[in-house]
Amino acid sequence: MHKRFDLAKALFFAAVAVVIFVYGVVVGTYEVFPHHQILFLEKSVVQVVDEARMLTKTKPTKHLFKARYAGSGVVTRDAARMAPGLTLVASFFDGGLELRLLDAGGAAVNRWPVRLFDLWRNFDHINPPGYHPVTDWNALLNGSVMLPDGSVVFNLRGLVKMDRCGSVVWQVARQTHHSVEPAADGGFWVPAARYVVGRSKHPPVRPPYFEHTILKVSAAGTVMREISILDLLIKNGLRAVLFANNREFNSNPEHDVIHLNDVEELSESMAPAFPQFAAGDLLVSLRQANMILVVDPRTEVIKWYQIGPWIQQHDADFEANGKITVFDNHYDGTEDGSVLGGSRVIELDPVTGASRVLYGGVPDQPMYTAVQGDQQILENGNILITESDSGRVLEADRRGRVVWQFVNRYSADEVARVPDATRYPKSYFVGESWTCDAPAARN
Repeated sequence: MHKRFDLAKALFFAAVAVVIFVYGVVVGTYEVFPHHQILFLEKSVVQVVDEARMLTKTKPTKHLFKARYAGSGVVTRDAARMAPGLTLVASFFDGGLELRLLDAGGAAVNRWPVRLFDLWRNFDHINPPGYHPVTDWNALLNGSVMLPDGSVVFNLRGLVKMDRCGSVVWQVARQTHHSVEPAADGGFWVPAARYVVGRSKHPPVRPPYFEHTILKVSAAGTVMREISILDLLIKNGLRAVLFANNREFNSNPEHDVIHLNDVEELSESMAPAFPQFAAGDLLVSLRQANMILVVDPRTEVIKWYQIGPWIQQHDADFEANGKITVFDNHYDGTEDGSVLGGSRVIELDPVTGASRVLYGGVPDQPMYTAVQGDQQILENGNILITESDSGRVLEADRRGRVVWQFVNRYSADEVARVPDATRYPKSYFVGESWTCDAPAARN
């Protein structure tokens, strides 16, 4: 009797195990309940562990990604084919955030360690309060530019200018992000955001949401003008862009469906190559809409726009040949770009709408970053590319050959994200010495 009872129990539990196994397969394959709940729990546990490491400053998990490339530092250098100059790299180095000006061999010609809590006494300009950083590591260097005198202007939970020796010249307490581009008058164009709560001036846009704006900042660090992207799109009859695919404005977890990530001014020298535009017009990149546009900041009239072929792009640039280049993240929801083939640098003719890929998107030119990423056409025609999530900066010639490559390795299997990098010819700078009269001012 007991044996039959034990056998029955064994068969019952075996049947239950089979049912659980089969249901588990169904849950994973068809994403039925509780697939999303399990994923949420898993992500929550990982996030708690990561936050604990960040809070205790034991590991900068938010800055780290799986290594995809071998080596550390400058791992490729073809002096005959690369464009000469110095490369400004923003990343996490040696225990903290830092801007480094690197020579061709990877040696730091100058360094600007930046410590968040040394720069800002409070974060009253950051909203909502839940976005306030807790440690120096809870921030991201996101957009930087060098001036000929060796000073740097960068975004770190606000806009900051430091001189060549690391002393703060001025600060702008606004939620600036992504890019800093010089203006013809010596000032800067910078993306920013303000958090909107309460009543919306543009129904059916429902708060809370981030309203992205373009800031014009003077050379002395004063905000001279602010242009709302939301106002701009609606004023120019592009409200439909905001609600494509029946999307609600604040359905995004970050309350952000515009995501302004780059603003660049058309210079006097390049203006003749773009007769449909005028010097001073702005080239603007809106990631979530897969859109780039050109607007006259004086009249706020959009003169031109195009959606795609890029997907969640960054860093659109005017070029001297009358074309526009775009860093196409080509986001496909994977960690490696395996569905759509990886990120690309695209060249676009704004007159015809025709485009071609300059680099990436093919097996022998591997490259993918889900977010961020930069591209810069150099004086010799090469392309400097920032593959942010791979911690890599590479320079490729027009035949697609990598002639210079830098990897910011953190550990044997991890790299630190590189938000952006820019190459400057040595002739750009006033003088050749990087020594400081007041070394004590250095961090």
